Amino acid sequence: MARIILVDDPPGAARTAAETVGPRGKHQIETSFARSVTAAASGEADFVLVRADALRAALTGGDGAREAVLRETFQAFEDGVCLVGADGQLQIANAPGERLYGGALRDELEAAAREAMSGSATADRSLSLDGQVYAVHAYALPGRGAVLYVRNATDEREREIGRLQAEKLASIGLLAAGVAHEINNPAAFVLANIEALAGHLRLIEERLREPADPAAARRGLSDLLFEANMILQESKEGMARIHRIVRDLGSFSHVDEEANAPVNVNLAIESTLGMLRNELKYRARVERDLKASRCVRASGARLGQVFLNLILNAAQALDEAQSRRNLVRVRSFDDGPDVIVEVGDNGPGIPPELLPRIFESFFTTKPRGMGTGLGLPISLGIVRALGGEILVDTRPGEGATFRVRLPADDLTAGTMPAASAAPPAAPVRGYPRRRVLAVDDEALLLKAYRRMIGDAHELTTALGGHEALRLLERDPNFDVILCDLQMPDMSGMELHAAVRLRIPPLAERFVFVTGGAFSSDARRFLEESVAAVIQKPFRLEDLMALIDRTASGRDPTAAPPAAGPADSRVS
Repeated sequence: MARIILVDDPPGAARTAAETVGPRGKHQIETSFARSVTAAASGEADFVLVRADALRAALTGGDGAREAVLRETFQAFEDGVCLVGADGQLQIANAPGERLYGGALRDELEAAAREAMSGSATADRSLSLDGQVYAVHAYALPGRGAVLYVRNATDEREREIGRLQAEKLASIGLLAAGVAHEINNPAAFVLANIEALAGHLRLIEERLREPADPAAARRGLSDLLFEANMILQESKEGMARIHRIVRDLGSFSHVDEEANAPVNVNLAIESTLGMLRNELKYRARVERDLKASRCVRASGARLGQVFLNLILNAAQALDEAQSRRNLVRVRSFDDGPDVIVEVGDNGPGIPPELLPRIFESFFTTKPRGMGTGLGLPISLGIVRALGGEILVDTRPGEGATFRVRLPADDLTAGTMPAASAAPPAAPVRGYPRRRVLAVDDEALLLKAYRRMIGDAHELTTALGGHEALRLLERDPNFDVILCDLQMPDMSGMELHAAVRLRIPPLAERFVFVTGGAFSSDARRFLEESVAAVIQKPFRLEDLMALIDRTASGRDPTAAPPAAGPADSRVS
């Protein structure tokens, strides 16, 4: 006996159907077409009897039901979904989308929709509002408009910054030992030279006190003075090496900086190789071929992190036991509208089965403690954010080459300085005598200033910002104010602000001395300020030239004058 469901739609229709079926089938009556279909699908009945016009109405209602389900689904989304017409007017949106499109982001969202419609493709944008970051994806609907998908990416961005910091800490942990070693070597011989110089001075003093044979004493003094001069020159070279290491390490800081600026890829590579010198010299020989002539627009710190990850990976892929044959190759060159940087090695290469996974987060083939599995995915993310790409070419047993392709900054074409270029040394002799105020919280540095420039200029010193401000209020007649940037109690920035308010003309005579702007406020101040800046440690020639340019009212960032005898002594 057949099991039949009779749909009572319209009401009373089931009675006629039941009389027609009669005893030939076991039947039940349902008032809902949807319930009838569900029952039949579950095996509760063999047939469903319904009037044709009722079926048509049910199917039409079914479309409306599906639309209602879609609307409920869209309303459940936490992300914004908008349908924008070709005229830019909002046609359909869920609640988050309607709120966003009707708020302060409307112009940017409408522009994203127009971009997608004009290109008949997808347009992606990143927008910010009230401390929140939104990722916008616009999809073109030819002839109808565009669909906007707006996602709150604030948490995702914070996680990305956390990943960058994690990779940074892992890299710094590896660099710390190498940098300490590189600093310790010159520091050791500088300290030894100072001890030797102290001994030479004692001998000179003894010779001067007991001139038994004046001619022999003069010869002995001449030899001692010559040796003392050599010791000083070697010590200067040692300190210059330490300066370069600190400068290179500084370029690796500030991972959260977003501002992009023209970056010389050759200098960034040289800086990275300098930091990794200790890691590389025991593993491989490094071949450089840096011919790129254009800059790229990027964050220098993040681009340096990409190069560090790639060069470090190349070095760690090599067997330390074969350091004589090991080779790391680094190239840069122009290629059409792009700048290419290649980092390769002659190691074992990447197995084909692992190649698809090398850019996965936390995937690493290195031994425990040597890798986090974040270096390559983070590097890829940085490069793609700059509009570039990283490609890999590898053959088992022949090594691997990572090729970074970045868009060149056309505004800097042909203007990039050579990687080996050094700032010209300014002659010391011939500068006019100036009134200089030196401000620092380190008494020993103030003494060093007196020894360095006290003979050439009329020098006054102030221990800290408060003392300097009191002194300037009593006597503002200074040509140059040589001021430390970051000091306790009153920083150089605060002193500059107070002077600009109370004695405005003196605000243009500041020369800021800094060992690194470690706070975001200090970095922002240096970026926005027109005041001159010199980095610690500095050369006497550079300081003298900067004092002269500032006192003369010339652009302190301009190149120093090329005239004058090349004498390194202060006259």
